[in-house]
Amino acid sequence: MTARSLFIGTALTLVCASALAAPEPAAEVRELFSAHEQALNGHDLKGLMALYVPGDKTVVMGTTPGERWVGGEQIADAYQHFFADFDPGTIKRDCPWVLSDASGDIGWINATCEYQDSLKGVARTYALNVSAVLRKLDGAWKLQAMHFSNPTAP
Repeated sequence: MTARSLFIGTALTLVCASALAAPEPAAEVRELFSAHEQALNGHDLKGLMALYVPGDKTVVMGTTPGERWVGGEQIADAYQHFFADFDPGTIKRDCPWVLSDASGDIGWINATCEYQDSLKGVARTYALNVSAVLRKLDGAWKLQAMHFSNPTAP
């Protein structure tokens, strides 16, 4: 074996090993979604805001046309109101349908999730459709846009 073929073989092995060791982008997208849910459940506003891309091109949207919050200040205010809608630490989530992917520095996730939580000690259940667009900044996935809606009958 020549030095050149040894070098090429070693280089190919290193490239393949690093590709196999790198986390799958779709899994990283799902991890960010889970981090969002954990911070939400804990009423952790600072933790939630750290998950979003800073700036005035970041948006959270709800079900109705008026449910639209753009930029960090509006998004933080929206979460403060969301916190009033459930007791901290009571969210349990199961998403029977999730589809996510990523390419380069852009990722996305769509999910239908069933939630259980409580408000003032009263248990409740509901479903949400959730979608998000993520952007990788400085090696970390961040939320660029998030949309949630309560499925309702026509």
